[in-house]
Amino acid sequence: MLYIVTALPCEAKPLIRHYRLNGRHENGFRIYANEQLRLIIAGIGKYAAAAACAYLQGATPDRRPVWLNLGIAGHHSLEVGSAVLAHKVHDAATGKTWYPAIPFQPPCPTVDLVSVDQPESEYHGAAAYDMEAAGFYAAAGRFNTHEMVQVFKIISDNRSTPAHQVTADHAEEIVAARLDTLDTLLEALSHLDAQLAQQQPPIEAMHAFLQRWRFSVSQRHQLQRLLQRWQALGKETPDIAEFAAAQNSKQVIAALRGRIAAMPLRFDPP
Repeated sequence: MLYIVTALPCEAKPLIRHYRLNGRHENGFRIYANEQLRLIIAGIGKYAAAAACAYLQGATPDRRPVWLNLGIAGHHSLEVGSAVLAHKVHDAATGKTWYPAIPFQPPCPTVDLVSVDQPESEYHGAAAYDMEAAGFYAAAGRFNTHEMVQVFKIISDNRSTPAHQVTADHAEEIVAARLDTLDTLLEALSHLDAQLAQQQPPIEAMHAFLQRWRFSVSQRHQLQRLLQRWQALGKETPDIAEFAAAQNSKQVIAALRGRIAAMPLRFDPP
């Protein structure tokens, strides 16, 4: 199952038509779905995005869906209508940073993405700017491993076309023009998810970690997917002694993610 989180109806409309999603209102959120995909319109801002993620996960807590934040973003020089995938998400207000793993050939350039609380007009540095990705990643990253949580943006504004000139119709138009890139991305993510689902982490490794540290239900899911990812990279079963310095399950998960991020990535065709 794929969960897509958008901020605005204009970002969602091309997807609703393209994937033939059926809509309903549910506890303050607009949700659209078919058998393979659920889309939620969160509203503007990182807190709205985080709330939408929590709602979707709570509605189906036994699932570990692939997560995607789709929306518009600004950049100082990239052409309006360009598609980008985030390899780094930074919250300008808190300083927190996340690094989405991309163990597949991305269908578009990848960028640093900075989430801000107010629309950006200066576009400092080479980063793209949005208002939702930090909240999305903080929430969705709790429910699956980082290669299964991605941020896909369409550039809507730059120094030549400032954010205040962007209309809902324009945003809808540029998202619709990049549905082919989105299709390629979703195919790659589905392929990766299927690969990981077929790979079971060694029972001994899971048991060793669970015996040593206390994991919540969501943390067990994260541990399982991390060990699957470790295995997918062709590595031997991790030696639990290498994580002896970890004082709790949160530190174990962070250490595993760090070790995996440092491993050479293998780009498999979707």
